[in-house]
Amino acid sequence: MTGKTGKQFFFEVQLNWLADTRGILSAKDAVGTVHVATPPGFGGEGKPWTSEHLFLSAISSCFMATYLSFAKKLQFEISNFDCNAIGQIEIVDGKYKFTNINIYPKIFIDNISIREKANEAVEKTHKYCLITNSVNADVFYHSEVLLKHTEKIPLQPEKPVLNEV
Repeated sequence: MTGKTGKQFFFEVQLNWLADTRGILSAKDAVGTVHVATPPGFGGEGKPWTSEHLFLSAISSCFMATYLSFAKKLQFEISNFDCNAIGQIEIVDGKYKFTNINIYPKIFIDNISIREKANEAVEKTHKYCLITNSVNADVFYHSEVLLKHTEKIPLQPEKPVLNEV
């Protein structure tokens, strides 16, 4: 694969089956555990988190972490961050697959003077988010920068941006 730098990072999780379609996730370098199960659409109970939830959670939490990293580099602070992620699963070539993922990050700032930096951080996050760069589903961003939880400050362009993989 071209473009590799030789820099590597490894992450590990442990899954232990509990019963029926349920298990528990843990990691040596993370606090707590996460109960997981098969989703109702695939025959599960529908109570614990599913791998589908965790997949979308990885995308939204990576977007947040990447954005906060760029905010720090660009030397500005935000007052709040919310992100909703919706994934569409379809059968493609006889296999279930996430085909479209829509990400709706809302970044809240206290001062209009940092609008340009906030938008620059959004654009960089669209480009450099590790998890969205690692999936082969189409990823659409619907990012918003909002002033003091009330006024929308639109990004340029306002159309969703497709993450090409």
